[in-house]
Amino acid sequence: MTLRLRVLVGLGLAASAACLPVHAFGLMDAFVAARQYDPQYRAAWQAREAGVQEERIARAQLLPQASVTYGYNRNWLDQKIEQLNGRVQRESNSNYPSYAGAVEVRQPLFNAQAWAGYKQGQAMSQAAEAEFDGRHQELMLRLYEAYSGALLARDQLAIAKAKHVALGEQMRSNERMFKAGEGTRTDMIETRSRYDVAEASVIEAEDELGNALRTLGTLVGPGHVQSVDALEGLLPKFSPSPTQVDSIDSWVQLALSSNAKLIANRYGVQAADADVSRKRAGHYPTVDLIASHGLNEADSVSTINQRNRTTMVGVQVSVPLYSGGGVSASTTQAVAKYERAQADLDGVRDTVIVELRKNYNLIKSNATKIRALESAVASAQLLVEATRKSVAGGVRVNLDVLNAEEQLYTSRRDLAQARYDYLNAYMQLRYHAGVLSIDDMETVARYFAPSGSSGRGAAYSQAGGKNAVARK
Repeated sequence: MTLRLRVLVGLGLAASAACLPVHAFGLMDAFVAARQYDPQYRAAWQAREAGVQEERIARAQLLPQASVTYGYNRNWLDQKIEQLNGRVQRESNSNYPSYAGAVEVRQPLFNAQAWAGYKQGQAMSQAAEAEFDGRHQELMLRLYEAYSGALLARDQLAIAKAKHVALGEQMRSNERMFKAGEGTRTDMIETRSRYDVAEASVIEAEDELGNALRTLGTLVGPGHVQSVDALEGLLPKFSPSPTQVDSIDSWVQLALSSNAKLIANRYGVQAADADVSRKRAGHYPTVDLIASHGLNEADSVSTINQRNRTTMVGVQVSVPLYSGGGVSASTTQAVAKYERAQADLDGVRDTVIVELRKNYNLIKSNATKIRALESAVASAQLLVEATRKSVAGGVRVNLDVLNAEEQLYTSRRDLAQARYDYLNAYMQLRYHAGVLSIDDMETVARYFAPSGSSGRGAAYSQAGGKNAVARK
């Protein structure tokens, strides 16, 4: 292939790539990336891997323990035998090898401390599993908050820019009217003041957007968030309905049985209770079955050139008599830890119920709030148009236009916030109930679509997706 042909092919490929649509980075894409990258999630997984080993470690104390020992030595013996009168009867020097080997197997028959430790290890392993389940659900919440935070910052920036442009047009209109003798200098000053504030708001919104993107990047990896334009946005038609949300009592009962934090704390109480039994068992005797087989040669001076083989099977009983008060102190300490674990469980339960009720009410109130703000935005838009016509007719003044525009942009900002808050309350409700899953993430993800995508929104509406978030 000639150089010219290579260049033409390269240019053709580049042009083709430029024509390809940019793949939007949706909420589920972000979730997949976060499970691979997020440091907190990876740390939670390793904590789970470490925690589930507690049961195996404790169970090992109840299983047979086998050991093999072997030793080989080179010995130098200087031997001198004296009679009672001090005369040396015999003196000899020798150099000989010796070795000793043994195999021992020990099986606990009665060990209350090891058994209680096994119960504690079981509870700790189950607590680790429950804690990781909670961390997995927390990842969904943190990801949605970061993702929606970036989108909200983008919306806020768009609103701030639109307000800045509108005030700029109003300012130029004031100048034209002033030159024509139909306006006042006061109108120009008022608009200029609002314009400068709007310009500062744009700069602030740009900073907020940069911070939001960096926050999202800490979860999914900075390489995934090159531009906020790649993120999918909320569908234009957003009409939540809370009518299918179950009663709060049903959600409370679900949370008491399924909430990951509550489950983990319950296992924590079980582990603390087992620890009390384990520490108290320090006063109890232990019984072990022991079997050993040994082979040694010349292991002492009296057995030089002798080889001995011994086999032993027996029962060993160990009875603790006094440990300086350590067992009693350890038991008292374990009881205090058990009471603390019980108090922590009560505190978590109360917090879960409070958060559950709060988000249950937020779902219903935000659904109503969204509809009210949608009407407010439409009304504010009509008010701006009517006020401008009234100013032209001499009925209203410039300040009325500025106030109407301020009301419009405030309503738009509040509407955007309410939409994201509604979805957040839905996820928070299911999280505190302990049932937040990937299916819920997919349900929320259907509320987002690439910019300019109408087909997906239509298909979603036909599927009845607008009520999906309200279902349990």
